[in-house]
Amino acid sequence: MDTNNIITLCLLIGLLIITLTFVFYKRKVLLMLRALFSARFFQQLLREGKLTNERIYFYTILLHLVAFPCLLLTVFQFYIPQFSVAYLHKSALNYGIIFVAIVVLLGISRFTLWYFSAIFNYQEQRYLYTFTKTLYRFYNGLLLIAIIPITWYARVPNIILFIYIPLFVVIFCAFFIRFLKNIFGVSRIHFFIYFCSLEILPYLLLVKTLDIIYN
Repeated sequence: MDTNNIITLCLLIGLLIITLTFVFYKRKVLLMLRALFSARFFQQLLREGKLTNERIYFYTILLHLVAFPCLLLTVFQFYIPQFSVAYLHKSALNYGIIFVAIVVLLGISRFTLWYFSAIFNYQEQRYLYTFTKTLYRFYNGLLLIAIIPITWYARVPNIILFIYIPLFVVIFCAFFIRFLKNIFGVSRIHFFIYFCSLEILPYLLLVKTLDIIYN
């Protein structure tokens, strides 16, 4: 299966996940969409119970697992010429490797967050953090499903640099600010160490490792 087919299949699966999420959790989805722009809706979602215990959390994780590898494949395809020449015929394997790597990283991150919160007694703060990440992943998944087809089929790779990355930064910062405004009793040093070491560094290492392998 070539890269075009892989991307197309993943985009169709992503659209299916988004459709199912809207069909079965329309009210929650509308609140999640509004939470980016309004602290009131963010608080309402928090008050209504643990979003991470509902099936919508599974859909959000699945959307992330489908869309994020497509982003990496797209970046390698358009920004690393040797990748597109030497590894185009291995696209299914590449996607599988990236998918498994992200699953492992998510598992490590989730376990570390649980362990970290247990040691420092941050159970309530752990839910707030997971809740905020769920909202961010949902928005990022929607953004990727919209951006990747334009990038891939219209051959406009600069859309990643000039549209996706700025929007990604805005969304990330908005939810990060929401999180900081609602969290109490957490050492900023503890949080900074956790965030840098388990939320940013693993993905940077993943990209660097793939770059080394493909070079």
